[in-house]
Amino acid sequence: MKDIDLVLYNGDIITIDKHNNIENWVAIKQGRIFDLGKGDRYKDYLTEDVDAIDLKGKTLLPGFYDSHVHLVQTGLNLLSVDLSKVKSISEMQNIISEKAKNTPPGELIRGVGYDDTRVKEGRMPTRYELDACTSNHPVWINRVEYHISSVNSMALNRLNIPFDLDGIIRDERNLPDGRLIDKASSYIRGQILNSIPDKIRKEGVYKAIDQAIKKGVTSLGALEGGFVFHNRDAEFIIDNKKSFPIDVNLFYQTIDVEKVKAKGLDRIGGCIFLDGSFGSRNAALFEEYSDDKGNKGQLFFSQEELNHFILNAHKNNLQITVHAIGDRAIDQILSAYEYALDNYPRENHRHRIEHFEIPSDEDIKRAVKLNIVLSMQPAYEYYWGEKGDLYDRRLGIERRKKTNPLKKILDSGLTIAGGSDSDVTSIYPILGIHTAVNHPNTEYAISPLEGIKLFTINGAYAVFEDDIKGSIEKGKYGDLVILDKNPLEVDKERIKDIKVIGTIKEGNILYLD
Repeated sequence: MKDIDLVLYNGDIITIDKHNNIENWVAIKQGRIFDLGKGDRYKDYLTEDVDAIDLKGKTLLPGFYDSHVHLVQTGLNLLSVDLSKVKSISEMQNIISEKAKNTPPGELIRGVGYDDTRVKEGRMPTRYELDACTSNHPVWINRVEYHISSVNSMALNRLNIPFDLDGIIRDERNLPDGRLIDKASSYIRGQILNSIPDKIRKEGVYKAIDQAIKKGVTSLGALEGGFVFHNRDAEFIIDNKKSFPIDVNLFYQTIDVEKVKAKGLDRIGGCIFLDGSFGSRNAALFEEYSDDKGNKGQLFFSQEELNHFILNAHKNNLQITVHAIGDRAIDQILSAYEYALDNYPRENHRHRIEHFEIPSDEDIKRAVKLNIVLSMQPAYEYYWGEKGDLYDRRLGIERRKKTNPLKKILDSGLTIAGGSDSDVTSIYPILGIHTAVNHPNTEYAISPLEGIKLFTINGAYAVFEDDIKGSIEKGKYGDLVILDKNPLEVDKERIKDIKVIGTIKEGNILYLD
């Protein structure tokens, strides 16, 4: 009799193997899938020393993979003031004022998740409005996707900001009014994040990982460091990843190839921003924004600069990914990948593009020719994809009907890895699957099985781990998630209501409700 550590039986086991087999039981030994099948042969493995879970008809999937997470920032946000639900600046002021009452004088108050498109004033707060909340604390408010922020007068005075730095919004007296965009926002962000001790990072990261585990995540891609975040975040992941209870694969957000090679890493990039976001109206478009005439967004690199970085990283055998949201940025990164692969052909590179939100048909064809992996965030459509939502306002109805064309991309043969972009949206693979299946643009909706693959085998493929993860097959890691209902059988409109009731990493039970 083989020494088995864990047996799960009496359930619907969606294996996600190449035949899409459904089994009834699985046995795990030394962290790996040892055996699986139908019927009652699992009983041969049951002894008094073997842990066993009767699934009682519940569903078992491979552990979820969230391919795009800013893990340190997600953790820090859990220690910050949540402003994601405020509907007005006055409501925000009340929340910050209450926080100040319980915060030692001089300690930073950080507000996160603020969405100016959802408050009645339709803008970020000024320093004067933040000054009204407290005179004893520096206050820093971040827009939901970090391209814009606001600080109060105390924070502004503490920070060493060059007066002529691009991105400082000024009042009628030409004085900074506390609102900062692009370079100015990133500049002060770097200063503030550098001042945060790693013990705070650790507290936040473990809290974020705990939440991810409760959502069924056993592996995630951590996009850390760089201009918008801070290199201390990436260094923290490098120093601590062996102690995490789930797998964390780092993309170091830098264009410094030598630094990445010196650290023994095999991936580079992440949110290396080629453009901004639709919320901030600086995602780079070929046509102007529908609600901001004359504005087509911004590219942050020249084609020559980008070509140089991509070729250098590619020649050094690194896997590359960058942030490209608008069609102009997508065109730019495809051109850079074409340049690199024309000059230095390389098979199975699995270079990626993060977001890829509004590609043209030609962009998809070019990506197919290059064999690019696309790391996309289906839940964006849940929050921003309906009529009257963000995509509609920024892009107009015709372009809104072209965003995140999941089915078109999969039908072309490309691989999509699903992610959350946490902390922009929450780590919540079930919601990602739900939205992919119930896409607001119905012609882009995919099947529940395809939706599951985005967050399992495709996520593993996107980091060269599909040989050891992403499906329930003999020899692969025993990374599993237990669901209360079968996403292949429930009404598709109810997928989002499915609950995670257990998460298992390499045979170890991390969570069981």
